[in-house]
Amino acid sequence: MSKFGKVAFLLAGISLVCMSITRYILGEWVPFCWLSLGMAVFFLGAGIVKDRAFFKEFFTMKTTKEGMSMGVLILLMVAVLAIVNYIGVRHYATFDFSSAQSNSLADQSVKIVKSLDSELKVYFFYKKGVEGNEENRRSFRELIKKYQDINPRIQLNFVEVNEQPDLARDFGVDKGSGTAFVEYKGRRNLLQKIDEQEFTSSLVKVTRDKNKTVYFTVGHGEAKLDEAKEGLGLNALKLMLESNRYTVKQLPLIQEPVVPADADVVVIAGPIQNFLDHEIKALEAYLTQGGSLFIALESQNPANLDKLVRKMGIELQNNYIFNVVDTVMGQGINQGPAMGSVFSPMNEITKSFGQSEVTLFRHPQSLLKVTEPPGMSIDELVRTNPKSMAFKTLNLKEDGPIASYALVDQVTGQWDSDPQAKPFAAVIAGDVDFMTNQMLYQNLNRDLVLNSIASLAKEESLISITPKEPQATQLILTETKFAIFLFAFLIPLPLVFLGAGITLHLRRKNA
Repeated sequence: MSKFGKVAFLLAGISLVCMSITRYILGEWVPFCWLSLGMAVFFLGAGIVKDRAFFKEFFTMKTTKEGMSMGVLILLMVAVLAIVNYIGVRHYATFDFSSAQSNSLADQSVKIVKSLDSELKVYFFYKKGVEGNEENRRSFRELIKKYQDINPRIQLNFVEVNEQPDLARDFGVDKGSGTAFVEYKGRRNLLQKIDEQEFTSSLVKVTRDKNKTVYFTVGHGEAKLDEAKEGLGLNALKLMLESNRYTVKQLPLIQEPVVPADADVVVIAGPIQNFLDHEIKALEAYLTQGGSLFIALESQNPANLDKLVRKMGIELQNNYIFNVVDTVMGQGINQGPAMGSVFSPMNEITKSFGQSEVTLFRHPQSLLKVTEPPGMSIDELVRTNPKSMAFKTLNLKEDGPIASYALVDQVTGQWDSDPQAKPFAAVIAGDVDFMTNQMLYQNLNRDLVLNSIASLAKEESLISITPKEPQATQLILTETKFAIFLFAFLIPLPLVFLGAGITLHLRRKNA
């Protein structure tokens, strides 16, 4: 190759480098890039024309042809690998060999994800430098990947709050603790936790075309929905329901004793004053039409609803339940919150609760299942552990036997044995404090309330996903099997490897 050709190729390379650096620094294509590219083409063409005889001779050599043939084979192999990888990324299958199928989504989740007919956007807001954010992002990415494997319409976006303040402000995010939202067709829902149950529940909420309506009765001294500062208010519950796309309204039955037709659930939360007879008749008429009722009553304050509850086969005991604890001085009474730790294993509301988890109540009363009326069935959702006691008053003097007491029941069926009545549902709790601002987010209280409302609103898809927990594989060996394992594998194998190593060493040494 001539000296001119070498200089021309060098200048062509310099021109390409200048073009690349300019494009990288400026971040866009500018006229100078066209100039650099033109100079590179010019110098490259000049060098080839000048030394065309050299290149003609070079490409006709036998070694060049063989080298080019090998190069073509290498390029074909690279192309095949690229195509295989592209197809593998676009079309792939995963297999879950875990015994509990803990790496797979539930059938309910798969069904909902497949039904998405538009783009679903998932936003994860964070701040750089906040402790635990990286771990939360990794866990969230792994969770969303399972959904994306089923439907590619799911788009995951990680948003740094300081870098995109307008978007964070639009979602009402001012903290970087790992807040996540789901958005579908303009509807948004906040994720409370990072797990399959919460994410699939959010999918159900944002894909729901119409909000469910929950009415809270007023006029009898019930806990106040708008009370946010006091611990016994229900403002936290109201905000939680609204964030889950429920419409919350007040129901003054004492003024107009008719339950509205759009009422999906009616909640009676800790009334102090008595319900009048025409109000109770309105509630009975609502149940006859297949209504859903949530009643939370404090001990010693039945508010004239004890007759309504008794018609469901349940009797309010008007006592106070406390847990018994073992101390160094013997058994004692735990005067703190009473724990409900025994849950109905088959009911949709509580079947996802773990055996070591609890719900907390403040001085609850127990519920006694007297008898199941014809056409109704009673399921005790929450009970205390067998080491609990009932007292008539809070001075803890007159006590009952140590036993397990029911605190929350569910009643379903047809009201008053009327064959024309539609199936109703009711949840009855012997305490209202567990759903107040002070205790709503303690332990499983939030899940108990939300699951109960979802079940009463006939949205079982929100609560039917049971978290999958990894199961330990147990290896149980009898004495005979252990002896075989010991003398057939555990002892001989190390000796065999040791002998083989010594033999190889001696052979190499004497070779």
